[in-house]
Amino acid sequence: MTSRRTFLQIGIAASAWPLANQAARAAALGSPAPASSLPLYKVVYDTRFAESVAFGQRAASLGEQVHPIQGDMTSLWYHDIYHRWKQSPVAIAGLTAQGPLFCFERLAWDQGLKVVFRAEHGAAEHALSGPESLLVEAREALSSADWAAEMATVVTRCPSGRAEIGSAAVGCVRSAGSPAGEPLYSWVIAPAVRA
Repeated sequence: MTSRRTFLQIGIAASAWPLANQAARAAALGSPAPASSLPLYKVVYDTRFAESVAFGQRAASLGEQVHPIQGDMTSLWYHDIYHRWKQSPVAIAGLTAQGPLFCFERLAWDQGLKVVFRAEHGAAEHALSGPESLLVEAREALSSADWAAEMATVVTRCPSGRAEIGSAAVGCVRSAGSPAGEPLYSWVIAPAVRA
């Protein structure tokens, strides 16, 4: 027969399960995204670059919808993003070369979206611009040898709404950029916040 004390102990332990689960998840995946983070419609990665693949794998492990490209974002644009942005503007993120970022950025303007976070990953340093709160996290992520995967966690934490914008530069732990020497970019494109 269960005593009152045993019953209460079971009840207290059971009430702690959600907190323990959340703590374990935070330890395994990094801290959870804040409630005020932008929801991302898609996360784009380029299969030509190991860093970008690591970024895509981490984003997928965080529950994001990922989409691979091989340098050309045209199919993704025409078969998915174009139609989604016509319904309503939604945020996307990625780690790509300059070309896909340039195309997405230009196409986003027509839908009232803009690049709200950009990190250029060059051979000697990472140049960052975006919300100050995100720059703090990005600087820490970029100090890791596994910086590309860590940047996937960073972009999922991009704040929604108005934020103070800043810029920073971080030296590379190991050489960044594509094998051809061109920089890679992690980025977030989101609806522009109007006054």
